[in-house]
Amino acid sequence: MPRRQHICFTFVGTVTRDSRLRRFVRTAAQIADVSILVLTDDPSASLPDATVVSVPRKSSLRHSLPQYWRTAADSLPSRGADLFFAADLYSLLLAARLAAAGSARLVYDSRELYRAIAGLEGRWLTQRFWSWLERRYARRADAVITVNGSIADILASDYARVQVLHNYPDAVADRAPDGSGRLRSAFNISGTQPVLLSQGGLQRGRGALLCIDALARIDDAALVFLGNGPMRDEILLHAQVQGVGDRVHVHPAVPSGELLQWTAGADIGLCMIENLGRSYYLSLPNKLFEYIAAGLPVVGSDFPEISRVLRESGAGIAVPPENADALADTLRQLLTEPARIDALKRRSQAVRTQYQWSGEEPKLRTLLEELLERRED
Repeated sequence: MPRRQHICFTFVGTVTRDSRLRRFVRTAAQIADVSILVLTDDPSASLPDATVVSVPRKSSLRHSLPQYWRTAADSLPSRGADLFFAADLYSLLLAARLAAAGSARLVYDSRELYRAIAGLEGRWLTQRFWSWLERRYARRADAVITVNGSIADILASDYARVQVLHNYPDAVADRAPDGSGRLRSAFNISGTQPVLLSQGGLQRGRGALLCIDALARIDDAALVFLGNGPMRDEILLHAQVQGVGDRVHVHPAVPSGELLQWTAGADIGLCMIENLGRSYYLSLPNKLFEYIAAGLPVVGSDFPEISRVLRESGAGIAVPPENADALADTLRQLLTEPARIDALKRRSQAVRTQYQWSGEEPKLRTLLEELLERRED
């Protein structure tokens, strides 16, 4: 019997909370054995389709990465892999070196425009280092993947083969999921109070303070943040300062497999990304498609990729992300016009199956099979 081939992913983060990685691993496991070398805050996290080897993150990324690169390189699952899949920039160096050492294939997932990420704005030396590292090692990749056409067009100037795999949710049912009152029960929100939802990381550039400023201009609605991140305390303090502390709630991130049941309990999904650089300006966040999958109307930033999806789907409205008054006006109009919200919900319901992973998965499987076949040759 021929040996079953092996795909080794490298990743920095929590494997159970990253839906993109989870989908990639599940697809890869259909055609090969899969392992993941991960630098993580949660070493106990695991996935059913893969062997997970964790290097605990005990300090800043800057100080943890060298240990991760050294420790993971010596781990048993990395030996003899046929294909290494760098699921982010921070693990790319590790994947590239392991692939080169074993004459294996290499795939790099540029899940955002790393050369222009907001977190490095003003830190030109650090930004220059990561841009250099990406160009050096991604050029060795047999394929580069990214999340939308705008970023793919930019990367194509440096890399020969760039393919778009959107962050669409898993296959959804014909009907939107039942919220089952999870959001309202978690914070004792009455059934008559509208719920605005902003899910995802609580960090700079995700529009959290803007959403609170808009809420302060709206009567009665509640605003729920669903996710983890360094801005949690700042969000709660800002809500108190704005006089809406009793209407702003923060819930920790939930497992990706349960997410849509929570999402469906809201009335409007907020996707208010701020313009902190090209990476954010050209982003296409998971939450946009998760809102649509849950059958929600969406209010999002008037940026190229976000507004394109809202326009094509008819499931939401794009507004300037720098203007709390404009956001408040849009939300107020929706909340006072139930017929309009219902119309947007119907559009979201009608198109939700168009934005699902089952349409993207064959592209990934074909790519992996092709590279594994070339490895055998």
